[in-house]
Amino acid sequence: MSEIPVTLVKANQAMLVILTSASIILQSSILVAVTLMFIGISLVFGPKANLAIFAAKKITKKDLSTEPKESAVLLRFNQSIAAGLLTVALIVLITVKHWSAWIFVGMVTIAATVALMGFCVGCFLFYQWKKWNHKLSSK
Repeated sequence: MSEIPVTLVKANQAMLVILTSASIILQSSILVAVTLMFIGISLVFGPKANLAIFAAKKITKKDLSTEPKESAVLLRFNQSIAAGLLTVALIVLITVKHWSAWIFVGMVTIAATVALMGFCVGCFLFYQWKKWNHKLSSK
């Protein structure tokens, strides 16, 4: 699967917003761990194992084959960033129980919320990384 319908990508973003917001509101490290587990499963087994995408496919009644698509590589890159931030947050929550962990969870919440509104922070970072890599390889 090299491209994913936008509806399914938005379902993934919505899941991230809901789970990370709930974890912040409830101050629940367990919800952070659950969110990280959902992302980790998707990173290991691919988009077909993404629980939000699976649920959205079951719920959605429209034909997704005609819908605009988004790159699976970008989804994976964005989820890798989210997984990294949530991993740091979970480590801080488990080891020192410091409030700063919620900043990392909040970063995921904000990025997913902004993505739902139309601007993909991870996509911007991906483009900058590719541009930087291209400059280095062309020298």
